[in-house]
Amino acid sequence: MLDLTDPTWDRLEGGYRRPYNPVSALRRLEAVANPKEESEAYKELWDELHHQGDLGTCSYACVPHLIRIAEGRPPMTFDFFALITVIEIERHERHNPKIPRDMESAYLQALEKIPALIAQASPRKWDEIMISSVCAALAASKGNRLLARAFLEMNELNAKAFLREETGYEP
Repeated sequence: MLDLTDPTWDRLEGGYRRPYNPVSALRRLEAVANPKEESEAYKELWDELHHQGDLGTCSYACVPHLIRIAEGRPPMTFDFFALITVIEIERHERHNPKIPRDMESAYLQALEKIPALIAQASPRKWDEIMISSVCAALAASKGNRLLARAFLEMNELNAKAFLREETGYEP
């Protein structure tokens, strides 16, 4: 895992394919005390690490830190699970860079910790988006990108439309 004091962060590219240093955002995320603060801390990471399906090597370098932070404190919002899932889904797209060899082991080991983090976060009350994000993260951590994408896109309106179209049932 790339140390937060490593100067390499200044050279890594985010989703806009320009250098982005996420260290201050990661440190803010470590210090949050409530769901509102967590969501605000994730806003910058969402904006910079992923842009219209594009990722950069910085996106991959952040995943082990996001997992590390979640190990110290259960995630309070869907953002943790959804962001990691989006990064994992999109990293397999041809237009995105491959994970650099020196980051690959930490990245893959981090994904293996997702099921334990789901269990750690489970005592909290979950809304619809948290449930779909958790299911998506679990699917992504087990290598099922198609199911992960389906869970991320699933919501009550889409489910009702599907039922109506496929069965004629009007919930």
